[in-house]
Amino acid sequence: MVARRPLLALARMSAEQRTVDTWLGDGAVLATLHLPTIGGATGVVICPPLGYEYSVAYRTLRHLADRLATAGFAAIRFDHAGFGDSMAEPSLDMGARLAAAELRIAGADRIVYLGLGSGALVASRHATDDPGAAGLVLWDPAGSGRAWLRRQSALYTIEVGDVADQAPEGVVEVAGAEFTREFADRIAALDYDASLAERMPVLVAVRESSAGPTLPKALRPAKDAVTVLEVPGHEDSLDMSSILASIPAASVTVVTDWMRRSFAVGDGVLRVPAPVTTAVVGDLVEELVRFGPHDLFGIVTRHAWSGSGSWEAPAVVLHNGSAEHRVGATRHQVELARRLAMRGIRSLRFDRRGTGESTPVDAHEPSMLFTQAWLDDHAAAVDYLDLPRERLGVVGMCVGGWIGLVSRPESARFVAALALNDHRVVPQEPLVHRPESGAQELAPALRDRLVAGAKRHLPSGLLAALASRGVLRFAEPNLRRALAAGTDVVVLLGPEDAAVWRAHGGPAAERRLRRSGSGSGARARARGSLTVVERASGDHALYSPGIRSAALDLSVELAVREFGLAEAGSPISAGRLRPERG
Repeated sequence: MVARRPLLALARMSAEQRTVDTWLGDGAVLATLHLPTIGGATGVVICPPLGYEYSVAYRTLRHLADRLATAGFAAIRFDHAGFGDSMAEPSLDMGARLAAAELRIAGADRIVYLGLGSGALVASRHATDDPGAAGLVLWDPAGSGRAWLRRQSALYTIEVGDVADQAPEGVVEVAGAEFTREFADRIAALDYDASLAERMPVLVAVRESSAGPTLPKALRPAKDAVTVLEVPGHEDSLDMSSILASIPAASVTVVTDWMRRSFAVGDGVLRVPAPVTTAVVGDLVEELVRFGPHDLFGIVTRHAWSGSGSWEAPAVVLHNGSAEHRVGATRHQVELARRLAMRGIRSLRFDRRGTGESTPVDAHEPSMLFTQAWLDDHAAAVDYLDLPRERLGVVGMCVGGWIGLVSRPESARFVAALALNDHRVVPQEPLVHRPESGAQELAPALRDRLVAGAKRHLPSGLLAALASRGVLRFAEPNLRRALAAGTDVVVLLGPEDAAVWRAHGGPAAERRLRRSGSGSGARARARGSLTVVERASGDHALYSPGIRSAALDLSVELAVREFGLAEAGSPISAGRLRPERG
């Protein structure tokens, strides 16, 4: 029996550092402290980038913080207020300010601000405003706030293409984030202060270029006063998809070595603050947890009134897509968790192995996408919640939906597979990313195209048998197994996902599965139901606001209905979802 209580995220220790997951500012900001066992007179506030850059860079920043702590520096990572898991209203001031204060409380009396990508703009601003700032590191810095916002808006347009939903009035969409117009204007106004080089050491670590290093325009007057170093590897990090992105380990080494040369670490012992593992903001409670044999990191979200009985309340396991951490594309998992909590439903969003805060960072770590390890991680989450199936659901995006269908579907009342676009039956082995070998990414797509014609003519039984051997991808086996277990399944498809659904025999499988579930008797009643919702607009990554909103509404509606929480006369009380087609 698994204990029905949060497993608190206590300080984790090694011979060289202690790591503490904690809330700052009465739950306003989520942060992680990396404290050396000896040293720490200099502390580093690591300012993360915004939007999709942060998703791609998450493990890189963890790797950097680990390296800094090993070198004797105290370091802190955080989510900007209003972004990531942080609960406060959006702000580019609160997170870094609280992080610097936490380092000083721990005993670091010199503060260096470090920012990656768009985070470099935030780091520069805080180094300017903090009279006690001792240094500044601008790592692969954005050219300016205006240039970054313009580029990210263009990337968003390219990413979502002509299937995008129109943004709401007064909202600016970029890949992986959305801003109010007022907040976007504040980002656009950010730039660098060249005069900082007169009062502190400044490193500008820029990408390698055959034309030589290029400084952001605002810093060019100080080019003789700052240290400019070229750092390798960023073409395969910030500019890549999260599936293919790699950690620029050589770049991390350059930055760490400059810190060693520029600042003393001291020989004292820092105070390790007690982790604040529970945040209460208004009616919401969010608890940091660690669970399972691999010490996976997660956040349980619930309503404040649930109190001591919260572990009996129904719960939903949330899975993010791709190789990204628990927050979800444009923060959709955070919003979903908090909307569910307001309906009396708990949720657990967590990092699978090799993502976010789970498992140690290896600069050359493999991709765990579609592996057995991730299926086992889901099983660990189910065991941790320790609920009867009637009080457990799963909502997963992309690979997260696949995990919900394949791993322990008999343990859940329902699975919502959002943006499902992969129908493999056999898990793949972990893949080591090699930038020069794109062939291993192209091979499955090429194979699917070659067998597409055969799928239209081979009998479904043979197709299922071939899929179970990993020869091809076919939609029916995973769905059939979940339905046979009595689990209700809802699949949400955007235009790209619907094309894959058709290529993998989805419509025919849908017809067969519905026929096999019809009729009367105990066997028919024990089967789960299948609902397929197709949208005529929206992108696979849920960056586009219309499909993201539809995914959230569908997930909340499904959970409320399945857990019997619907009010009489509500759209879901009739016991079925209404598919949207076209």
